[in-house]
Amino acid sequence: MGKYKFYQDRKVTSWERDYFSVEADGYEEAKAIVRSWNCEDVSNIIDNRLCYEEWQALTDTSEFMFPEENDGNPTMEIFNQHGETIMNNIPETPQLN
Repeated sequence: MGKYKFYQDRKVTSWERDYFSVEADGYEEAKAIVRSWNCEDVSNIIDNRLCYEEWQALTDTSEFMFPEENDGNPTMEIFNQHGETIMNNIPETPQLN
């Protein structure tokens, strides 16, 4: 009897946390600077007043995605040890003759 290896990829949604500081003359000015970025991802902000400090994945917020939430594309795939797809979680459509 043999032993065969496989792996599974699954797409999930989760939250990430970025810690940063802003150089300003006071809290209200710092808050105004942050608001001026219009909720842009701080890892993409180029501003000499920004000090990017740390990134953290919030693993307890991870939730499985369904194909309907992914434009009908698979959100789980099973592969053999060579990276060949064995199956995914999209229902197979019957073949028309």
